[in-house]
Amino acid sequence: MAQLLAIALLLISFQVSALAIEWIPLETPENNGNISSIDGNPVLDYNNAGRGGIDWHVSGIGPTGGLGLRELWLYDDSAAGIPGTSVATTLFSVISNSVGFVMAGDHNDGLAQFFVDDINVGTYDLFQTGHRVLVISGLTSIAHSLRIVQLGQHNPNSAKGDVAIIGGAAFNVPIVAVPEPGAYLMVLAGLGVIGLQIRSRRRAAIRR
Repeated sequence: MAQLLAIALLLISFQVSALAIEWIPLETPENNGNISSIDGNPVLDYNNAGRGGIDWHVSGIGPTGGLGLRELWLYDDSAAGIPGTSVATTLFSVISNSVGFVMAGDHNDGLAQFFVDDINVGTYDLFQTGHRVLVISGLTSIAHSLRIVQLGQHNPNSAKGDVAIIGGAAFNVPIVAVPEPGAYLMVLAGLGVIGLQIRSRRRAAIRR
């Protein structure tokens, strides 16, 4: 029976982390333009995005601006014949399993596409969202890069298609162990094999 329990525990302990993507409100106070924690997890590295980019590199043909140390603005100037197609990128200097795009959204904001390590994690409408964080967790523990592409598009309610970036955060989220369905099947198969062995031994003992 001890052998049975040991095998079951061994099989259940085989875990894998799953990539999770969600928007959460930004509730932590800023410290000189920096965010100290995301969803209760201490920030290991924070790349500030203010006027001129600061810790972000800006490229593309759209005009840019900002609000001091607090926000980097990627403008949509379609009215002047310049659609907003600016791109902002940043690279963290620490290893982490989670990252966050710290964003601001008001009546002027539009659609933007988000990338982590050149992997597309979604296109989102930032219209009147307020201060929010796009959290991507369950990543491989490396130093990650972030990229935001302003699409120059907006919903009919938005005046323009601007994108306002507060910054980017690297942090660790505790890994919650969740067995894969295959692990349960392995446990059942193992239990079945051990059960057959026990039955066979009992039959052999009776025959003696």
